[in-house]
Amino acid sequence: MRVVVNPKYENLRPFVEGILSRSYKVDKIYRNFRNIVEDTTVGGVRVVVKIFKKPTEVNRVVYSFLRPTKAKRSYYYSLRLISSGIDVPEPIGYVEKRKGLFFHTGCYVCVYTDYRSIADFKDYDLSSEEAKKRFDTFVTEFALYVADFHSKGFVHNDFNIDNILYKEVDGHFLFQLIDLNRVRFNNRSLQKCAKDISYIHFDAPLKDKIIELYCRARDLDTAKFSAMVASSRNKSKTVSKIKDIVLTPLGLRKKRPKNGIVE
Repeated sequence: MRVVVNPKYENLRPFVEGILSRSYKVDKIYRNFRNIVEDTTVGGVRVVVKIFKKPTEVNRVVYSFLRPTKAKRSYYYSLRLISSGIDVPEPIGYVEKRKGLFFHTGCYVCVYTDYRSIADFKDYDLSSEEAKKRFDTFVTEFALYVADFHSKGFVHNDFNIDNILYKEVDGHFLFQLIDLNRVRFNNRSLQKCAKDISYIHFDAPLKDKIIELYCRARDLDTAKFSAMVASSRNKSKTVSKIKDIVLTPLGLRKKRPKNGIVE
């Protein structure tokens, strides 16, 4: 078993080493569907534990010899993003367990964050002038945040409203990213940026406003970029339908429950 721990949290090494025994007290379950995501407190630190689903036999070989595991990527990608000025939950460590020669199970641990999902703004109440002003601030600062993220050469590849978090401080919004194992670096492709934004499931008027401000910040043609976002979204829907048709009967694709939790 391979265990890597952030030197800052070396005192938590015994906990990280024993994570897969699942002997700790779980304070809250965020997800128990494909992956398990839960939090606990250890050594006075509130932490989030993510245990990745067991990979297919093919991926066991891939993760053993050809590609870093999701756990390893989550850890090192977090460190790299932090060093580039992108806020993410602070990484504590990761575990890789093998059975024989091949990878079997991976786990990632980070510090708990009190940021909330931007899903809060999906059906936001605009019944007062104060609420409208707050909403406009969110939209503007979020668009600028995404533009800055992409301008630095990063794409998230799972840029949905559950993986983008926010915190409001003195009338302004700060943002954090989670679920980082698919992030790509040094990528300047506008098509990839458009695909990222296509994953953000806000209603059309709000999404159009975000795209307009994003394009203004990056000096892009709004009409052309909007078309790229729409095209990416349509392609994703088509691929998802094909996967449902082909993989669901084989038991290789499950429908996610609304709360993301399967007991």
